Amino acid sequence: MRKWRIEDSTELYNINGWGVNYFSIDENGHVVVTPRKGCASVDLKELVDELSLRDVTTPILVRFPDILDNQIDIISQCFNSAAKEYGYQGQNHIIYPIKVNQMRPVVEEIVSHGQKFNIGLEAGSKPELHAIIAINTDPESLIICNGYKDEDYIELALLAQKMGKRIFIVVEKLNELKLISSISKRLKIKPNIGIRIKLASSGAGKWESSGGDVSKFGLSSSELLEACDFLQKNKMEECFRFIHFHIGSQITKIRRIKNALREASQFYAELCKLGFPIEFVDIGGGLGVDYDGTRSSNSESSVNYTVQEYVNDSVSTFVDVSEKNGIQHPNIITESGRSLTAHHSVLVFEVLETATLPEWEEDKDAVTSDDHELVQEMYKIWDNLNQTGMLESWHDAQQIREESLDRFSLNLLDLKTRAMIERLFWSIAREVFNMASELKHPPYELKQLPKMLADKYFCNFSLFQSLPDSWAIDQIFPIMPIHRLDEKPTKHGTIQDITCDSDGKIDNFISIKNISYYLPLHKLKSTESYYIGVFLVGAYQEILGDLHNLFGDTNAVHVSVSEKGYHIDQVIDGETVAEVLDYVQYNPKKLVRTVETWVTSSVKQGKITAQEGKEFLSNYRSGLYGYTYLE
Repeated sequence: MRKWRIEDSTELYNINGWGVNYFSIDENGHVVVTPRKGCASVDLKELVDELSLRDVTTPILVRFPDILDNQIDIISQCFNSAAKEYGYQGQNHIIYPIKVNQMRPVVEEIVSHGQKFNIGLEAGSKPELHAIIAINTDPESLIICNGYKDEDYIELALLAQKMGKRIFIVVEKLNELKLISSISKRLKIKPNIGIRIKLASSGAGKWESSGGDVSKFGLSSSELLEACDFLQKNKMEECFRFIHFHIGSQITKIRRIKNALREASQFYAELCKLGFPIEFVDIGGGLGVDYDGTRSSNSESSVNYTVQEYVNDSVSTFVDVSEKNGIQHPNIITESGRSLTAHHSVLVFEVLETATLPEWEEDKDAVTSDDHELVQEMYKIWDNLNQTGMLESWHDAQQIREESLDRFSLNLLDLKTRAMIERLFWSIAREVFNMASELKHPPYELKQLPKMLADKYFCNFSLFQSLPDSWAIDQIFPIMPIHRLDEKPTKHGTIQDITCDSDGKIDNFISIKNISYYLPLHKLKSTESYYIGVFLVGAYQEILGDLHNLFGDTNAVHVSVSEKGYHIDQVIDGETVAEVLDYVQYNPKKLVRTVETWVTSSVKQGKITAQEGKEFLSNYRSGLYGYTYLE
């Protein structure tokens, strides 16, 4: 048999497909991250080992700010290229919607690197606007105000504009326009007004239903005309300088984007004809990420286009409509938050233990004439199993197992017999699976066997806190071991988290053929930790997580690179038990006092010794201010 090579692991986990030149495998069989061309790569296993020495334990979220910077560079370069090709005379503005990842270090990095690109920020709520006003100090960069708005939200935005911020308030509902008008008159300022227009076009993928006629936000054609009439009657035509469109997130098909752009461009042309000085067209988000590396529109976790194609279509559509109608080229705004941030974060966690289905061991287990007839029948099936008759054998094995379970429930079968049948059944299942795997077209009903047979790898993380999209919408993320990739993985496993929720698992994975129910993994070694990485988690995952079982934020580290090597810039401690308890209105100090009283009483009653009481309190206090995850 040919020795397993690194190239085999590269193909097995399709790292070249989704890695986008950022992720690869080195000669040691470790996953390495290359945030920038010409700079050093980061060995993830080496990094985790170094952090362990510094008492920073897994689960760890590793952020690479250089990847953020590089993604900004790529989008900007694509627009520059498109502008040259199509003779585009407007300006491009990259806007980061902070809802994608509101963590302060992430936003600060985007703002810092994005200054030379005049990058702006989008607020989708009042709390987000409060953050943006304080963090975005560049007076030339745009601030876009989306979402539902009350008087306080609008007043905050207008006063910020009055003090020099370049703010556009986007009207989502007609009543907001009246509020903006009355508040701006009171504050004696001409507001920068944008209107989100509801397109008939919709996206493609998981969020297809969020766009089109049934979309949550935006004005219909009739409402748009009503808004235009209101602006004219109130002599606010010059305030209307901005139109906004959004057809969904993670759009898988470029054709849907093309259709939406054509429709949007006609709205721009018509509004210009009506005499409104529209300067900016915000084409929204939707620029997708190829999570599974297949570059396929048939996968909800992929896209069938590149960033350059997306940008080319955006620029050429508005250049074309402008030239045909004799109007100026609009300034194009993009809000591609997912594409900007997804690649820069990696979640690393440790496997704690595994659970596997029982197996018949020939050297330990034996069937005698004294054993139950069902055991003898099942053993005969296993002993005579062959590829030709495997389907019939599988059916017979299933029938015997069902009969044994029925008999056990009726007290007609003892526990020992049930256990023997169980071991034989799962051994038959494994052998049938191996035989079926060798066939070009295995029987359809056997395709569920991998899901049934997969080992359970219990891992030190919370799915609900760190990968909420995996649970909520079945989002596929690239997952693979970060080391031992020069060894052939001999196990098929699913990922189980440490919450007490049965939904706390991952059983859909990337495969070179299609979605797989298991992940190829290695057998654990008693002397060595085994680490798994989840990649492309920089968009939404940190911010959507919840406190299921009170597992909090993980440890996070920021790693930068240079030509000489990598540097750990920042370590952000994960949340303690006390911190998450405080979220749910438990006062840690009161908890300690209550426990102290209880322990004192127990010592006085002689239930425990004074020393045992001290040990318990010490354990309680240290645990209260320790990591929420297993240590």
